[in-house]
Parts: sequence; C-alpha cells; structure tokens
Amino acid sequence: MKDKLLNSVKVSWPYLLTLIIGLYLAEILAGSVMALSHYKLTFADHMPTVLKQLALHPWHYYNLYLGQKNPVLIIVSIAVVLYTIYFALKRNSKHKAWEKADTDTHGSATWGNVKDLLTQYFTISSKDLSSQFNESLNSDVIKQLQDKGEQK
Repeated sequence: MKDKLLNSVKVSWPYLLTLIIGLYLAEILAGSVMALSHYKLTFADHMPTVLKQLALHPWHYYNLYLGQKNPVLIIVSIAVVLYTIYFALKRNSKHKAWEKADTDTHGSATWGNVKDLLTQYFTISSKDLSSQFNESLNSDVIKQLQDKGEQK
C-alpha cells in the first residue's frame, strides 16, 4: 500500500508542479491586468509593489480573484489545467510507444551484421558511382555557372 502511494507520488509530481507553477503565473497575470486597469497611466510607478504583493501572497490573491470571478484568472487557469492534462496524456502515450519489443530494441529497429550492411549499402562500384554522378549533372546548369564565373 505504501509502495503504491509512493509510486503514484513519483509519477504525478511533475504534473502537480506544472499545475502549481501555471496557476501561480495565472494569478500574477490576472493581478497585473487588474493593476493595469486600475492604475492606467501610472501603472509603471505601482508595478513593482503590485508584483511584490502578488508574488508573496499568491494564495490570497488567487482566492480573491476567483471570488470576484475574474475572467482573466478563470480563462488562464482553465488553459493551465487543460495543458497539464494534455502534457500528462501525451507523455504517457510517448512512454508506451518507447517500450521495448521482445528483440530488446525500440520499435522495429534491429542490428545488422557487416555482410548485411555491405550488401545493402555498398554495392555500387567506384566506376558506377562516377558514371551515375556525371549523368546526374545537368550540362546546361554547369555551362551557366561557368559563364557567370567568367563574367566576374
């Protein structure tokens, strides 16, 4: 029982941390918007004090703005929760995709031997390689480049 609880805490701590940080930033954003709407042109004079209060007392201001049904806080908080859920589901699906197959490799990758590599990738002789390269060159393009080089 204790192991299950410890394991679930280990698995869920990144998501809880993401959620807490996101909601903390949502509270600071909502407070900044509220301060901007309240102080308008003198916003820059009051901003350090406002940010200090928001950073030092996040729980108080989060509950205050939530009680006031502040739309900025509510929208950003919902976005943070949805992002955290998406992040958790995406990470879980990626983790399952990376589980090892019975060949001790990820996915369908297998190790090749020297003979397989040589027959698969190094079958072109040097003569064939040079003739294929020369055939792939477009003589009109080469001539234009040479003419351009002579003009300079």
